[in-house]
Amino acid sequence: MVLGPLVLVCVWKGEIWFAILIAIVFVAGGGEWRKLAKLESLRVGTLLILGPLFILVAIFVAGTTVGLLGLGLALLMAIGSIGSTWAERRWAAVALLHLGCATLALFVLRQAPDMGRDLVFMLFGSVWLSDIGGYVAGRLIGGPKLAPRVSPGKTWSGFVGAITFTVGGAFVFLAVTKTSNFELLLLAAVLSLATQAGDLFESWVKRRFDVKDSGNLIPGHGGVLDRVDGLLFAAPVFALFILTSEWRLSLWQ
Repeated sequence: MVLGPLVLVCVWKGEIWFAILIAIVFVAGGGEWRKLAKLESLRVGTLLILGPLFILVAIFVAGTTVGLLGLGLALLMAIGSIGSTWAERRWAAVALLHLGCATLALFVLRQAPDMGRDLVFMLFGSVWLSDIGGYVAGRLIGGPKLAPRVSPGKTWSGFVGAITFTVGGAFVFLAVTKTSNFELLLLAAVLSLATQAGDLFESWVKRRFDVKDSGNLIPGHGGVLDRVDGLLFAAPVFALFILTSEWRLSLWQ
């Protein structure tokens, strides 16, 4: 109830407000990755704090292309870090890709001419509906586990419920706006799948390192990564779709 409205206000206002929001989330996420993957030394661990911030500043000052180059540079520094083991360098690169791609994607979406705000709201709405649908269906119906070795709490009913809620939200959007572009329904399903993949990925990483939560920054809800795990996968998928399709043009005409 506190964080939700604050996030929406930052998205609405854009510019420096949105940049500050993303900076807080992704720098905190880098710190959690640093602790989660046991990379707290002054070698690759430092990159997980400074890397996302460097990429963010590059995007804000010079655009997404320079931000992409910044991500590439950070990855090279992580992989070539002297004095760190290969396992440390590998996990640092995974963490930077995980955070950096989502950072780039969110800025690509928010800076889209005339519709950036709407695109980010649509992304957030899809991710939230997927999370809510998965939780509600999983709790009410239960049943066989989706991936018991990775996330014992996930069920197939929750998987279907997440897609149903997200597609249902897209259908309501089409009905309210009187739009006939039914590609949006397919996109909603894809975003739900990406959201759930992000959730499963973080569950796998936490199980890999034998931790319950990514952090304790948010009282009662764990860390930042626990709150945005689905968004970190869904944002790049949505941005890639927008950049490579004509769908956005017909939807907003």
